[in-house]
Amino acid sequence: MKDLVRYRAMESLCRQSAVFNPLESWRLLAEAEMWHHKAQEEIASRFEECDGNSQEGVPLQPASVAFAGAGNRSPAG
Repeated sequence: MKDLVRYRAMESLCRQSAVFNPLESWRLLAEAEMWHHKAQEEIASRFEECDGNSQEGVPLQPASVAFAGAGNRSPAG
C-alpha cells in the first residue's frame, strides 16, 4: 500500500510542478503519466491478489452486468 500512496503523490507532484514550470511541463506531464500507470498496475495486482485468495474458482461478473437491471425499475407509487 505504501507504494500506491507514493505513486499517487509523485503523480500529483509532477502535475503541480508542470503548472509552475511551463517550459518543462511536457516532461513533467509525461512523468506524471508514468506514475499514474504504475499506480494502476499496483491497484490491479492488489485486486488480483485479493480476488485470487477469496474467490478461487468463482468467475467475476462485471459491475455493468451486475447492476444492469437497477436502472430499469419503475418507481412504486
